[in-house]
Amino acid sequence: MKFHLLGEETYIEIDVLHRNYPNSSDYWDRNWVSSKLKIEIPGYTVSFVADLRTDELSDFVNKLKIMNKNMKGKATLNNLDGYLEIEGEMNKLGQIIWTAETCYPAGYGAVLNFEFDSDQSYLETIIKELDDILVAFPVLGKP
Repeated sequence: MKFHLLGEETYIEIDVLHRNYPNSSDYWDRNWVSSKLKIEIPGYTVSFVADLRTDELSDFVNKLKIMNKNMKGKATLNNLDGYLEIEGEMNKLGQIIWTAETCYPAGYGAVLNFEFDSDQSYLETIIKELDDILVAFPVLGKP
């Protein structure tokens, strides 16, 4: 199950593969998901497997929904392990300015920082893709 962030000459694909600890009863363990990240920007192609959390994805999509409804604001995807940080902020023209940072291996590996722009018309698709992922991989339990 994939979601995409697209911009001029920028392609980010995050494919959520499976739960890391599907039989755990611990909130923190059971919400880890293995994901494959693929990023293409001018001069770089990055592809690696990263552990994300369903609550991180849920927080991100909720912020995107607010930004889409209000046609302003900011949405951030913060990854606990530090593999990926993405922030999108909508300007007054409806353009979203994205900043992103990847680190692989997480915490001590190579770091890639980049920015790109996209049109707000992509938000509906991103929201739908994330909602579909969260149906298949819902946040389980409470912290």
